[in-house]
Amino acid sequence: MLIGSRLRCFAKGTWYLLFTLLFLTFSLLFPTFLWAQEGGRFVQDVRVEGLTRVPASTILSNIKTKRGLIINRETINQDIRRIFQLGQFQDVQVDEVSGPHGLVITFIVSEKVIISAIAIEGNKKIKDSAIREVITLPLHQPLNEKKLAESLEAIRELYAKKNFYLVDIDYRLRSTPDGGNEFVLHIGERSAALVRYVQFVGNTVFTDEELRGIIRTRKKGPFAFVTGTGKYKEEELKQDTLRLTFHYLKHGYLKVEVDPPQISLTKDRRYFFVTFHVREGDRYRIGKVTMEGDILTTKEELVADLLTKTGQIYNREFIEKDLQALTKKYANQGYAFVNIQPVTPTDEVNKTADINFQVFKGNRIVIERIDISGNTTTRDKVIRRELQVKEGDIYNETKIEESRNRLMALGFFKEVNFATPRGSRDDTLKLNITVEERPTGSFSVGAGFSTAENFILSGSIQKQNFFGKGWNGEVSAEFSSRRQQFLFSLTDPYFFDTEWILGISAYRTIFRFTDFDRESFGGGLSIGHRFFDYASVSLGYEAEQVDAVDFADGTPVRFTQNASGLTSLLNLTLNRDTRDNRIYANKGMLNSVKLEISGDKLGGDNDFFRVTGRTQYYKPIWKGFAFKTYARAGYIKSLNNDVIPLYERFFLGGANSLRGFLPQVVGPRERITRSNGTQADFIFGGDKMVILNFELEYPIYEPAGLKAVTFFDAGNTFGENEQFALDRLRMDYGFGVRWISPMGPLRFEWGFPINRKADEDKTVFNFTIGTFF
Repeated sequence: MLIGSRLRCFAKGTWYLLFTLLFLTFSLLFPTFLWAQEGGRFVQDVRVEGLTRVPASTILSNIKTKRGLIINRETINQDIRRIFQLGQFQDVQVDEVSGPHGLVITFIVSEKVIISAIAIEGNKKIKDSAIREVITLPLHQPLNEKKLAESLEAIRELYAKKNFYLVDIDYRLRSTPDGGNEFVLHIGERSAALVRYVQFVGNTVFTDEELRGIIRTRKKGPFAFVTGTGKYKEEELKQDTLRLTFHYLKHGYLKVEVDPPQISLTKDRRYFFVTFHVREGDRYRIGKVTMEGDILTTKEELVADLLTKTGQIYNREFIEKDLQALTKKYANQGYAFVNIQPVTPTDEVNKTADINFQVFKGNRIVIERIDISGNTTTRDKVIRRELQVKEGDIYNETKIEESRNRLMALGFFKEVNFATPRGSRDDTLKLNITVEERPTGSFSVGAGFSTAENFILSGSIQKQNFFGKGWNGEVSAEFSSRRQQFLFSLTDPYFFDTEWILGISAYRTIFRFTDFDRESFGGGLSIGHRFFDYASVSLGYEAEQVDAVDFADGTPVRFTQNASGLTSLLNLTLNRDTRDNRIYANKGMLNSVKLEISGDKLGGDNDFFRVTGRTQYYKPIWKGFAFKTYARAGYIKSLNNDVIPLYERFFLGGANSLRGFLPQVVGPRERITRSNGTQADFIFGGDKMVILNFELEYPIYEPAGLKAVTFFDAGNTFGENEQFALDRLRMDYGFGVRWISPMGPLRFEWGFPINRKADEDKTVFNFTIGTFF
């Protein structure tokens, strides 16, 4: 019984298993059976139509539908995708026709056009070349939709950078005579979008007008052509949100929130309205100010030096300045990677915020090595001698900054970058100095015209970094109707790699003044030494043979008696130079005082003592605007009873002094009688001189080196019997254009005298080659 029961169960289980297998087999084969019943069970043939350029084998080798295989709808759909992925076709269709031995599958394709050229139309604000630089569409290949979208977006971004946010871009294909396809981009340039109005919502502490003064996004003003106000700039708006937030943080509003601005556009799409939403919050005062962590001296000493004080209105600007000062104080002691975090817990009842500076000083760092790169001409030692740190020194951030400033001040480099990667140990770092050299030499031969000197023929060789050793040299010659000059000079600022300065010069000059000509030749030798950081002192000797000739008819006898002679003098010069660049200064000062004594005891014919001083001041103001001041003063005194020779006296007027007056016409005059009986003024120069020049320089087109200048000059020379007096200063004002051209700096300036005399011109135009400051 038991065995029979088990046999029956086995038989029954086997029956169920066979039934299940038959059902699954039928389920899998039935769709194929139906497919075969609809159009043939097998693929009789696979064909491709619509091809003109691409071979059929390219498609047939990439699809899975093959002759003799059972037809599969999913495989055909995948084959369509495979054909599209080839990137050669813009449309793919499938046609199925029954044949005697199955289905004939035909892939009907439409090939993409080949771009043979790209044309740009409608653009006026941006040049074709700039647009082509951002187009990534490849030529002589099928049109790539992805590259097309990228190119259109890049063009829009290019216009956005120029403040044209509403540009319209269309494109079409145009057949070319040779059978090609030209891709034509048509750009519809609208006027630059301007800001019509800026408003604020939620502000109660500060008025709209006060907040408008904080941000840089403003409506167009009367001086927009200079300031650039009124332009809509997305990046500037992001910065304005931060500026508003920081303004509130400076005035105690610790939890202020300023949302990104809402922008709306007028219907004509010409103007933007900008709205800032502000949640000011409460105003906080400073509670306790403390320091924790790695303290260099004492907590009390460090806290006492901070700007942030207990009881003050909370001021984020003070806190950030304190962070910078503390970080620098630690960095100057060698802790280059100090980390200082201000923690500001608040008391919501009393509306105070404690400031706790937490200091993690890290290791004291030693400069392991100094590597220099980028200097193809300048020798390493020229760079190293300007550094205030050396290998093995404790890291000092102030000295690092001074080193970079000194290198830039040489004028040899366009860029100087310092990097401080970690060294071989945790307590060391490397100082990597990368420089980009600028051309420091020039060879020029030119001709020109100057309003003061008429025709000018010149040639010169100048080098600020001879042989890469930092020597400064010049050989030049110049000819004009008023001046002939030959000059040679050479200066070694680090004589024999020491702090001594050696200079030599030789020259031959002929200069025509209003009432006489000055002819001279001579030379000089000077040796100096640096002291402190930016100062130097030098002692020099000069010898010059001078002849004054061709005096005007009626020249007083006292000036013709000692018209020629040898000037043999010693000079002492004190100099302090903090300019950021000795060739292209933008900020800093140059102060110099020069004492000279000449006499027969030095082998000369002229006995006099002269002192001159000058100050040059450069101050960048804003966006290329710079304020410049140049002041000079001088005094000369005879050491015997002889009159100071004309050629040693002070004369003013012209492009390099008082620009509203003709050259050498400002100074003491004496009424003389010509041989024909007529009266005239003889200008004999002064023994005292002072001149002040003030300039505001601003860019016109910086990439071309084009700048404009507005100036004011004041000065005069005074005779032996005259006292210096402010009310006797001659003054002028004017404007000009300056261009750093390939042939050198060109100056075009118009000067207008303020206290003009009857015989003086109302306007003086000066065109010169060379710098003023």
